Amino acid sequence: MSGRSVDDAPGRRIGSPTAATMSTTPSERRRSLSLRSLLICVNVFLAAIFITTLFSGIRLTNNYEGASKDNNAGVFRNILDESISAGTRGGSSSSGGHNKIITTLENDLKQEKEKTKKLEETIATLMQQQGAAQNSAAETDSSSSNSFQQQLLESYKKQINQNHNSKNKQDLCSNLLPKPTPTTLSLWSHHMPNILNATKHWSDRESFQFHDFTALLLHFVSPDRLQRSVKTLPLDWTPVERSLNVIQRRLHFLQSEMERYRQMNQLQPKDEIPLEAMKKINEDPKAPRKLNLLIMGGSVTMGVVCHINPVNAKGPNRRDGAWPARLNHFLINLFHGMELINLQTMALGGTNTETAITMWDYSLLAGDIPYPDILINAYATNDMHWNSMQDAIARNQTLEQSLYKLSQEFIRMVMTPKKSCRHAPPMLLYLDDYLGNEQNEVLSTLASSQTINLMSSYYGIGSISYADAVRDVVYGDTKEWWLSAQWYEGGKYIRGVHPHMGTHIAMAWVVAFNLFNLVTTYCSLPEIETQSATDTIRRLHAGTERNNKGEWDYGYQSINGLPPLQAAKKLGGGPREKPRGIPPPLTRDLSLEHISDEWREDSVENAPLWKTIPECLAEGHFDDAIDHDSLPKPCLFSWVVNMERFLDKPKGLNNKLKPYLTSNSGWSAEADNNKLGWVPSSGLGSKFTLEFKKVAQPVHMMTWMIMRSYGEKWDGSKLKVEAWSGEKLLARDEIVGFHDKKTSETYNIKMKLFDQESDSIGIPPGSDLKVTFELVGGTTFKISGMAICDH
Repeated sequence: MSGRSVDDAPGRRIGSPTAATMSTTPSERRRSLSLRSLLICVNVFLAAIFITTLFSGIRLTNNYEGASKDNNAGVFRNILDESISAGTRGGSSSSGGHNKIITTLENDLKQEKEKTKKLEETIATLMQQQGAAQNSAAETDSSSSNSFQQQLLESYKKQINQNHNSKNKQDLCSNLLPKPTPTTLSLWSHHMPNILNATKHWSDRESFQFHDFTALLLHFVSPDRLQRSVKTLPLDWTPVERSLNVIQRRLHFLQSEMERYRQMNQLQPKDEIPLEAMKKINEDPKAPRKLNLLIMGGSVTMGVVCHINPVNAKGPNRRDGAWPARLNHFLINLFHGMELINLQTMALGGTNTETAITMWDYSLLAGDIPYPDILINAYATNDMHWNSMQDAIARNQTLEQSLYKLSQEFIRMVMTPKKSCRHAPPMLLYLDDYLGNEQNEVLSTLASSQTINLMSSYYGIGSISYADAVRDVVYGDTKEWWLSAQWYEGGKYIRGVHPHMGTHIAMAWVVAFNLFNLVTTYCSLPEIETQSATDTIRRLHAGTERNNKGEWDYGYQSINGLPPLQAAKKLGGGPREKPRGIPPPLTRDLSLEHISDEWREDSVENAPLWKTIPECLAEGHFDDAIDHDSLPKPCLFSWVVNMERFLDKPKGLNNKLKPYLTSNSGWSAEADNNKLGWVPSSGLGSKFTLEFKKVAQPVHMMTWMIMRSYGEKWDGSKLKVEAWSGEKLLARDEIVGFHDKKTSETYNIKMKLFDQESDSIGIPPGSDLKVTFELVGGTTFKISGMAICDH
């Protein structure tokens, strides 16, 4: 057999490119080269066997002939005599021995030919398999050009059909993702063209004039940098489980409606559904609810100067160009027009986590914002703002101490259920978006990052760091302004707070990557047994630890390859069942000696708040397929400008106050410098009165959100506020409206109501409440929010 492989034609070196190989894809060429290498090895092996056998025969022949020449004469005569004697018996010994060797060689060669034939058959089979593999690869390469969302939809449809008759209800993980679950890093890395296209802003859909800018940003915000943005993961994955159940119901409905539309209009699976038709499908009243995502933040979240870019001067406005809006567009585009998430933003310039505490405590969510499944705190930049530094100094605190206190208070408030079962804590995520120069010392700029990491680790919540994702790029060239604020102007170092378009695009990617990472991580957790065939599959995590028949056995479950316990001896000394709820406040006085006892005491005291999903369902509560009940409203009257749909213009604010405004002399709603508020347009002496008759709930506290500013206009600004119930004065205060800082900022001023005659706090239901306001200093003032509440 020739030593040339099947691909070795005369006049061409083995492995040299041909027209066929040059036209194939890189993956096909790699497979072809691998097969040719296998064939070459096989042929070399056969040639070696043939040559070895041939030389063995020659060596045997030479040995036989050498014996007759080299042996001494006596030996030669003996052999010759034997040969003559044998010849008289009808044959020569020499001739017979030689024939025997030849016969052996022929048999060996025959066996080698049979082996060669079998190997040739094997090679032919391999060639057929190569052809099939190339066809399969061609189909795979062709399908890879399909959109990422189309692949997901097809995978989802396939899994739905496979699981239709399953004994258990499948979760989103089983329906949508393969096993083992791919990482978000892998998915993102292999679908960069889809990421690029999904990033295209709706206003840039036709020309995509920001194509190169977006591609360059993707180059800098690479998958490995996105992975660095993942800082901490939740300890209890129950909120993720709830969220995926909501997504699954809606995804299944929308996918079914899209399939029905395609059948009615004779469209192929890959054909795009018109935008108007897709809008009707998304708005179908029969559709299960969307996942509620709420983002709270300051001016960066609002999108101040988010239009600035290196391409042109016509970027989207702050409402459409800010990163939350871009994130919403990105997710819709990525999932083929399906609106799975109801993304809402509560952002107000000059506010920080201290403001967020008041807003969450008093349920100051706008009427059209439902209770969130996911809540993102995006105040990091404002928490590190120069104004926040001055506030901390005024309280005799360092900025680090202030951050520590406010972050812990916010986390504990959000993670404590407002109402059992119907108001389970949302999945809280902290976003560190601060990559600014409010502090010039690099170590000082990390205060917020360190606080977020500490609190997230202690309380077991998720945290994201845009700053860590791109810090090396920014610090490598602090004059760049694509991924941070502009710190140089005309060659001079300046204070830069608000980042530009590039940061908002990158921030949307960072948050999306982390949301996807929560999904793929949760889906990688092992499945646990369900109580019945109607239960949705659940995953094993810290939130699903359970007793075994009422007895604590360390929550052990023999799943995911773990064996059943032999139970030969009960092992002591292991950890007790973890208390429900959140751990004790992290203070300087909290000791290792007492932390367990304090946690258990608090867990017992507030046990009704910390019910599991099965416990809530057993009590007859609805699952998360529908919206949560409306939040309890602790406030008799409340509003915050720009936080409600119609409170972004003077008319909306006038309408909000009108039902309770019994007298007004010189106050009106104005939006000077795009900052809406209730102001004394008639100057000094301007008055107004709010009255509430026969209140339906107790009132103990009043909170005013006021703006303080600087300059001649604000010099000496002061507002006198009094609260009355009948003839009883319950509270009086004079609030200053100016400061020495060269910026405007929002403050929360609290006034506690106290009845000195009865020595009691506040007023009971059925009482009347009158609040008077008068400008007693300066020429102006601005009220940007009110909350008259039961605590």
